[in-house]
Amino acid sequence: MKGICYKKLTDFTRQGGVLTKSILIIDDDISLRNLLKEIFEHLHYEVYVASNGKEGVESYRLINTNIVLADIYMPGKDGLETIREIMREFPEAKIIAMSGFYQGNMDFFQAARDLGAVDCVNKPFKPEDIVRIVNSALGGKAYRHSPI
Repeated sequence: MKGICYKKLTDFTRQGGVLTKSILIIDDDISLRNLLKEIFEHLHYEVYVASNGKEGVESYRLINTNIVLADIYMPGKDGLETIREIMREFPEAKIIAMSGFYQGNMDFFQAARDLGAVDCVNKPFKPEDIVRIVNSALGGKAYRHSPI
């Protein structure tokens, strides 16, 4: 299946002598997936992508990355269903919900948090903001990005 990597990772991997973390980006927008992939690869993350929720859940089962960025609005299995399924199977998963649809985001973001998302962010966002949010989530800080 396109976008799914068939290898199991440990929490951290060695790549070029640099300790790296892994991230799974689940979004139906190929431009955003590619941009986020480029940003996090530049920061020495092991990056995996999925173009929809079904692919994202399947990928996480195989990869079990340190963190997941999941779009809320996707065709087929939406982000809330994706978060619910990953958290049911992997309650320790760290997921950040993303959305570019503004009207009603607060309700969807609250639902994402109720399902176990560690944070939520509106799209578009600045690269430095998403990096800070991901790093904060991985550091275990109680940082909450305002969705508005």
